[in-house]
Order: sequence, then C-alpha cells, then structure tokens
Amino acid sequence: MSQKQLPTPSLGDKLIQGAPLAVILVLCLVIIYQLRSVLEIIAIAILLSLILQTILYRLEKLLKLRWLAILILAISIICLTILFPIVIIPELLQEFQKLSLKLPEYLSNLTQQSQNLHLKYHFIPNISQPIAKFNHYLDNLVKYLPQLLEGVLGITLEAFATVILALYISFDPQFLVAGLLRVTPRCHHQRIKRILQTMRLRLQGWMNGTFLAMLFLGMGIGIGLWILGIPLSLPFGVIAGLFEVIPLFGSFIGGFLPALIALTISPVKLILVLGLFLLLNQIDTHIFQPIVVGQKVNLHPITIVIAILVMSELLGVVGLIFAIPAAVVFITILDEFTSQPTLSESDLLNPYEAE
Repeated sequence: MSQKQLPTPSLGDKLIQGAPLAVILVLCLVIIYQLRSVLEIIAIAILLSLILQTILYRLEKLLKLRWLAILILAISIICLTILFPIVIIPELLQEFQKLSLKLPEYLSNLTQQSQNLHLKYHFIPNISQPIAKFNHYLDNLVKYLPQLLEGVLGITLEAFATVILALYISFDPQFLVAGLLRVTPRCHHQRIKRILQTMRLRLQGWMNGTFLAMLFLGMGIGIGLWILGIPLSLPFGVIAGLFEVIPLFGSFIGGFLPALIALTISPVKLILVLGLFLLLNQIDTHIFQPIVVGQKVNLHPITIVIAILVMSELLGVVGLIFAIPAAVVFITILDEFTSQPTLSESDLLNPYEAE
C-alpha cells in the first residue's frame, strides 16, 4: 500500500508558520536594546569580578581566612573609591586653575623668543604660528579637563551598582558557575570548567604583571617628579600607576598632565619630565609588558590593539580598562574550540580551587 506524499508547504504557509517565531525574535531584540545599559553593567561587573576574584584568591592563600580576605578587599575598594574623588580630584582642579592662568603668559613669551631667534638666525624656523595653534588647543583642553574631573566626583548609581554586583560575584563565584552549568548540557560541563580554569590562570598572570608594572611606573613617576620639583608628584605618580592598566597607551596618557604642569614652570622642566616618562615607558614596554602579555596571558600586541578599539567603541573609557580581560575571555573560549585542551582532568574539579 503506497504512502501518501504530504504536499509541499507553499511560501505563504511557511511565512504563516514562521511569523510567531519572527515576532518573538523581534521582541527579544527590542527588549535587549531597551536593556542595553543594564546588560552593559552586567558585562562590566562580570569582567571586574574576574579580576577581583583573582585578587581575592591571592589574599585568601596569604591570610588563610576567607572572611578576612573578603573584608580587606571590600575595605580597600571603598577606600580607593573615596580617596580618588575627595583627595586627588580637588588637588588636580586647583593645579589646573593655576595652569590656566600661567599657560597663556608662558606661551606668549615662548612665541616672542621664537620670533627673535628667527630674526637673528634665519636658519632657525619661526614656530610662532604653530605655538599659537598649540595654545588654542591647550586653552580648550585646559578649560574642558576641569569639567571632566568634576564629573568624576559624582558617583553614579550605575557605577555603584556595577561595583556591588562585581563584589557579590567575586565573593561567591560558585553561584554563577552553578547557574552556567545548569543551563548547559551535562556533556559540556568539563569543557565549561576547563574554560573557567584557563580564564582564571590567564587573568592571574595578567593581574600579577599589571600590578608589578603599576607599582614600578607609579613609584618611578612619583619619585622622579618629586626630584624634578614638579608639584603634586605623589598624585601624579598614583594616576600614572592607575593608567598603566590601559595597555600600550596608559603610560603616555598618565604623562600628559605632568607635562602640562612642567610647561608652566620652564622648557627645561618639560624636557626633563618628557625624558622621565620616555625612559620609564621604554622599561615598561620591553620588560613589564612582555610579562603582562607573556606565557600565561598569551596575547599578541595586534590582538591587544584590536581589543582596545572594539572595547572603547562598545564601552568608551571603561572599555579601555577592560580591554585585556575581555580579550583573555574571548581568546580562551576561542582556543577551547580551535585547539587541544591544555589542562588535565584533575585540574577541573573546581575552577576556583585548582592551582
């Protein structure tokens, strides 16, 4: 007895059958778009929690008491959050006010000296016009930077929620791991644990290298500026150390403010400050950065630059800070599906306890 062949559904029938799925998909996209700021907070909190978890892991090994490690980490974050807007930002604002008063007079004198040298020695180019343009750009920048620094004083609800969420995730990562395993098939549990363990090891290597680089650059800049007689040498050292967390460009960004302050004192001071930053940047580039992007992190400089461009486009300034951790997460997942696993099964018992 021959079986009846089912009629092939027409295009209209396919469209009718797929319409509910299309509507659901569109609604999901609309909801995701409406919640994009919340999803951004969650993504930043997860990246920040991975970093905090690495710090907490080290503190716990050192102190042998988890509650004490959690307490020290929480107090440290709170102190840093309070110290930066209350102590450092007001001092920088005061220094920028001095800068805005001294800079036009100094550049005017520099322009006059350039014209006199050009009239006396014709082979010396007249740089008065470039100085005038430079003065215009600096004037706009000096007027804009205090507003930017004042904006840092306001701790937004989103930033507070991000830090709190990151702290909770870092204090109890097993909750997140268990939830991730719950929504994945059992056959992929070992792979998920291996990915988490590899992420932890790579982020641990990044944290160790970054901490050494921040300590070296912060102390080097602070002591160097103090020897050169630049005001606010300690805050500038702290800022330079903090900017080291931005790969490749952090040390240059951290040197911009001291260079502006040195410019108001004398050209010699400016040259010495630039030389100091250039020297420390070379040491950082050829010694500490290979540690940061070395064997454990295993990120090519091209990968870092791409990560900086992508993350800065997605998250702005915050994306610069989390560029390397995000690249570590992405490359770890990519390696898991494109290469052989590097961790044995014995390392997969607990991604936050295995060494």
